[in-house]
Amino acid sequence: MSPRLIASLIALSIAATACSGSSDAAPASTSASPTTTAPALTTTARPQAAGCSSLPTGFSDIVIDGGGVALPVRVYVPTSFSGSEMAAVLNWHALGSSGIEQLALTNYEVLAETEGFVVVHASGVPDPLSGRNSWELIDDQDPNRDDLAFVDALLDDLIGRWCVDSNRVYSTGMSNGGLFTARLVCERADRIAAAVSVAGLYHQPDCSPARSVPYRAYHGTADDVVPFDGNGQSSLTLGIEDPRLAELFASVMPDEFAEFATDFGCVAEPTLENVSEDVTRYDYLDCDVPLSFFEIAEGGHTWPGSPLGPLLEGSLGYTTPNVSATLDGWAFMSQHSLAG
Repeated sequence: MSPRLIASLIALSIAATACSGSSDAAPASTSASPTTTAPALTTTARPQAAGCSSLPTGFSDIVIDGGGVALPVRVYVPTSFSGSEMAAVLNWHALGSSGIEQLALTNYEVLAETEGFVVVHASGVPDPLSGRNSWELIDDQDPNRDDLAFVDALLDDLIGRWCVDSNRVYSTGMSNGGLFTARLVCERADRIAAAVSVAGLYHQPDCSPARSVPYRAYHGTADDVVPFDGNGQSSLTLGIEDPRLAELFASVMPDEFAEFATDFGCVAEPTLENVSEDVTRYDYLDCDVPLSFFEIAEGGHTWPGSPLGPLLEGSLGYTTPNVSATLDGWAFMSQHSLAG
């Protein structure tokens, strides 16, 4: 996959959702229109010193300055926090969305509360091509920012000020956020213990991870934004002739994942398991780490198991209830640590 092709991946989008800031209530409302600005921040006390002694629980809205941008970040610390270091999940939003909307789509803070880990939702800034909030997928995509440097600054802050265990940081994301997670697998393997991409996957041509990363991906066969089978057609093109998009949408999603399997020493052909009537799991064997791809029959550009799935079906397509990219994704990632 060429660098210019990767640049075009920022065009991936999702119908966004909106939610209230409450940690103990369901999202107040949803919207089919993505936001292009960062959510308003509330003032919440931050830890005053490194370590775990004064960590606030619940939601905290902060700003992280790194890579040429200062971005809003919503951090959720479970109320069960006991003073010990915790795992953290970085949950990246889709193009045109926000951290708060990604939280509503995935319900990750509810799981963080019950399982006792930190969940982090950052909000990107508009990219120069689409004008929508985004995450960079190649170097110098935007000359005014460096999202990998932002990730480093975010991780340093989480580890230094939010009692996050540096060995148990995980990445997941939707669409552009799933693609950004794939980039972190390639370029921040020394900081990400495991990863899950949803409705967005690519393998950089120069991908050379510092270590093998346990990895999963979920993709629907009826995704009309990022076509599963490389049919070259996307609802995102809106009739615009663009050779970069045509090349992108000719990429076959299982084949993209198989390139990671090659990187991590797997047997070339996966074994297939029917998880349910609409979910097929591809497991790669003899790998350095576990690798699995989930094919969702007739699945749309959706987050499997999302509580908002039925509300978004008209715009995004079918959401399977038979697997959960949140529950199953966390169960998978939480088994792994950089410490072994």
